Amino acid sequence: METSDMPPTLAESTTNSESVPPRPPRALVAAVIIMGVMIIVGAAALVGIIIYRIVHHAPTPVVRQEAPALSSSLSGPALLSLPRRVGEQVTMMSARPDGALAVMLKDEQGNMRIVLWSPEQARIIAELTMTHPTSP
Repeated sequence: METSDMPPTLAESTTNSESVPPRPPRALVAAVIIMGVMIIVGAAALVGIIIYRIVHHAPTPVVRQEAPALSSSLSGPALLSLPRRVGEQVTMMSARPDGALAVMLKDEQGNMRIVLWSPEQARIIAELTMTHPTSP
């Protein structure tokens, strides 16, 4: 073949251009490597912490509170002796984390009382009275 006086086209000037992919930027390659190393180090640290906690497991101390000495009259179940007002009914009862019971009482006029009762001590701890507002 003869050589031509025409300048070579783009397709002819780059030989074997389809077989060589373009190179990614160096910063991108460095970021991928650093993130891979961080994932491996983090996973190894997590596994190490889990193994350490399993091997050095100390049981949590159980704090037992001694119940106060109750009189001999309370040898059976503790009973709540609550003076109820006329028309008053129990609307709600809820157990608290400290063992006390919160009892809500409501009467016909809309007045409410909340009583905190401790069954262990068989006594009322606190009482909150909320009255219905009166119209002038």
